[in-house]
Amino acid sequence: MGRRDSQLRPDDALISAEAETRRLLARYGEPLTVEPPAGLAVRVLDGLANQQPTHPASRLRRIYGGVMALCVLILIAFGAWGVLIDSSGPAHLFGDMSGGLSQMLLLLTLAAKPLINLLLTAGAATLAVIVAIVGGSWLWWQLLRRELTISLEARA
Repeated sequence: MGRRDSQLRPDDALISAEAETRRLLARYGEPLTVEPPAGLAVRVLDGLANQQPTHPASRLRRIYGGVMALCVLILIAFGAWGVLIDSSGPAHLFGDMSGGLSQMLLLLTLAAKPLINLLLTAGAATLAVIVAIVGGSWLWWQLLRRELTISLEARA
């Protein structure tokens, strides 16, 4: 074992590793390092200081949105189960069909069956028409918004 003074300190190890890396890169013709622009650290720190921390209300909105999306997905799953697999399945989760909630759920499921069957039998043509209507409506709204913005800017 050597003396304690002969061992490399972390700074010395870093310097020697960097020198070895530079020597290996120089063998392959890699470019030399360039000094960073003056005041880079100050500009970065000033940019970070101007950043506003996230507001607790925006975090709550994200959580609320996630919970609502999860609820919608659960409702879609129960609806698909009721319409495509077993009509009384979701209704039995809320009672023995003598209560109002389970009867209402069964009524909604049975009312949705013909609509879903219509969409499934019409197939791709119905889907294409729906996509065309939604896409055309969105495009119309975007054009209208742009024209209204341009006309309001022209008046000002």
